Amino acid sequence: MKKVLFIAVMALFLVVTYLVAMDVGTVTRVVDGDTFKIEINGEEQTVRLLGVDTAESVHPTKPVEEGSLEASEFTKWLEGRQVVLTYDAKKTGYYGRLLAYAWVEVDNGQLICWNTELIKQGHSELYTKYKFEGIDWFKEVIK
Repeated sequence: MKKVLFIAVMALFLVVTYLVAMDVGTVTRVVDGDTFKIEINGEEQTVRLLGVDTAESVHPTKPVEEGSLEASEFTKWLEGRQVVLTYDAKKTGYYGRLLAYAWVEVDNGQLICWNTELIKQGHSELYTKYKFEGIDWFKEVIK
């Protein structure tokens, strides 16, 4: 019942905010603070969170950066949890990853955007190198 309610509330939110593209899946593995694997309809895909850029912990040509392990550990809270992904007009990026906002229900039943939570908890700054549709909303939420 809780799962059905979660999906229904997210669907209502998406209609209200005029977002039409969404997926629901289970996070299977965290790659680093801003990237994770998710199973959607039996297929594993990679998600890169929009609007954030955590320190690198698994980059093939960079050393492990300060704060990267903490950001990864923080995002590991998502593992095994169901999340709703919403997208801007462009659903995938250059590397074929899903570019998304991740919404998850926290212990008190509230739905949060994980992207903004990374910023609020000090694991990322607002990342504006690449434009994204939710930037104005992000700026309000992270004040």
